[in-house]
Amino acid sequence: MIFRKAELRDREFILNANKEINILSGLNDSTFEARIDKDLFEDKICESIIAEIDGKIAGMILYSYVYWANCGKGIYLSQAYIKSEFRGQGIFKSLLKELEENEKDCNFITDLVGVENNVMKNTLNKLEFETSDLVTYYKMINK
Repeated sequence: MIFRKAELRDREFILNANKEINILSGLNDSTFEARIDKDLFEDKICESIIAEIDGKIAGMILYSYVYWANCGKGIYLSQAYIKSEFRGQGIFKSLLKELEENEKDCNFITDLVGVENNVMKNTLNKLEFETSDLVTYYKMINK
């Protein structure tokens, strides 16, 4: 397995992963397709690591940075996706390990998971992520 930063040629894979994740999470309001080129490939306000096996994309993670006064600099895991034929092989765990190795100045990884996304909730529990009693609020800024 090799890991690499996402490139423009990975665009469709990442967008398809985003669509599947949104379905699992019960979400239908993503504007990611309209922003992916600018956000990921131009301005680099988020980053993505691709996992490949034998030259085939097996999965990816998409992330950005956050700051929490209680913990300092952290990583917000926006998306994590493993192709169905590669699931159960430890690829997500390996992607997280690669992320931690690349981001040694970060103190934590956080993730927001859709209430209906039991696949991700179960996966994070297996990887010993902790849940919190914090409630997430957000407000979209109209431009």
